[in-house]
Amino acid sequence: QFFSRGPNVLHQDSSAPQAAFFSPLQKVMLPPNTFQGKVAFITGGGTGLGKGMTTALSSLGAKCVIASRKLDVLKGTADEISSKTGNKVHAIQCDVRDPVSVKSAVAETIQVAGHPDVVINNAAGNFISPSERLSPNAWKTITDIVLNGTAFVTLEIGKELIKVKKGILSIVTCY
Repeated sequence: QFFSRGPNVLHQDSSAPQAAFFSPLQKVMLPPNTFQGKVAFITGGGTGLGKGMTTALSSLGAKCVIASRKLDVLKGTADEISSKTGNKVHAIQCDVRDPVSVKSAVAETIQVAGHPDVVINNAAGNFISPSERLSPNAWKTITDIVLNGTAFVTLEIGKELIKVKKGILSIVTCY
């Protein structure tokens, strides 16, 4: 068990398994069909957290669109999730660093799935590297994907939603 208050550890039992205090949930906490009839657009949806969030949203009824640079990975993930949930997942190639690519992906999303109700800016550029070895180019790539990509996606989708007088649930990381 581990109890803390800010940086001060109040009690720690190193023999206890890490997840024993709060064991991980094995199911989604939202009721079935929570996102029925909704469209979700997820960047970086082909792997990792994006794949997990897409699976959860699709299992709750959302029509999902996953976007990233690697179309082959996206198509495999889309097929896998669709077969698990029974809901169509669309794969659209998009480089969030490029506003033209984003505009094209948003237009295709609207065409194949409709205007998004949920936007998850999950695309990331991560390098396993000590900070002192991070090159200026690596830093630029990270910020182009996470900061600029988030802005490009959110602004482009936002412009389209303003036209149809619709709002969204937008999920981004603090950056």
